[in-house]
Amino acid sequence: MNFKMKTVALAALTTLAAGAALAQSEVSFYGRANVSVESQKLGSKSDTAMVDSASRFGIRVNRALPDAMSVGVVLEAGTNLTNGATRTEGIATTLNNAQTAVTGVSGGGSRLFAREASVALNGGFGQVKLGRLPASVAYFATADFVSNHNHDTGTSSDALYDFLATGKFSNAVGYASPTVNGMKFEGQYGLKTGQGTGTNDSAVVNPVALALNYATGPMLLGLGYERAQNPALAATNPTAEASQVAARAFYTMGPLGFGGYVQKSSGTNFGRTAYRLSAMYTLGKNEFHINGGAAGNRNNEANTGATQYTLAYNHNLDKQTKVYAFYTRVNQDSATKAYAGGVVGDSFSSIGAGVRYNF
Repeated sequence: MNFKMKTVALAALTTLAAGAALAQSEVSFYGRANVSVESQKLGSKSDTAMVDSASRFGIRVNRALPDAMSVGVVLEAGTNLTNGATRTEGIATTLNNAQTAVTGVSGGGSRLFAREASVALNGGFGQVKLGRLPASVAYFATADFVSNHNHDTGTSSDALYDFLATGKFSNAVGYASPTVNGMKFEGQYGLKTGQGTGTNDSAVVNPVALALNYATGPMLLGLGYERAQNPALAATNPTAEASQVAARAFYTMGPLGFGGYVQKSSGTNFGRTAYRLSAMYTLGKNEFHINGGAAGNRNNEANTGATQYTLAYNHNLDKQTKVYAFYTRVNQDSATKAYAGGVVGDSFSSIGAGVRYNF
């Protein structure tokens, strides 16, 4: 066999070997495209905006192992379809009772897979996951579960829930138990690497999130707990901690689903109670949504509360594609911390329509 034939044969064998290895693994590409056009008002200022509501894309790889086990990898990036930027986070944080920005989290940063970059081992014991973990299992078990009209994204997302651990789970370990008699436990723990070394999103406080989900017939229950850095003292006392616990209930009755959550936050200059009620009615391809909530005064300081309500309509073009319209309004008390671009006590409203495609 001459040199050229050997080279061709070697290349063919290499390609076959790579194809065989890939065939033993399941690889999927997935994502969400979610963009709306909105008329917004913040205080006395009005504007028209195109808004990306947490669009994302990712790759999942899963490989079966002996003894009914498997190993998987998730690489997920956020993207802003209005300008092509990469998002550094998937969900907006809150300051006092208001989102940090009217249009959510904007793009930038060097971490392409900022939403999740993890490896997981699965088996009869459940799942152990290592790396940068998504959001917070406590949030998914409570606020996210009852925010049905637009996956709790965009300007109509929950502006009252206190995000403590979301976005903080770099260098983290997660565990999810098997579901037993309708009950499932999940936990996340982020490592800290010293005072301000910058290798973790919460370098001086270990972020913790715990969740318990329970389903019994039409009743769906959830409980979440978080501990992380105290947002109210981050500038003056970086090691100070805050915590929050929330309970959720949701009941389905044919085409009707309704429920809500209550959240109690604790910590110096941070404590308060918030709640949200949510309902949805499905009629053929149409969904009708209404939800509303309130947050009490922060740290018992007068006039630092807020309320929010949202009306929304979704029309399902197919199982993956919706067109939607909504109106949302956040009313803030006179001393409630301002939205970005506004002043203290400004209220915010938006009416818009958009397209959401999950692939």
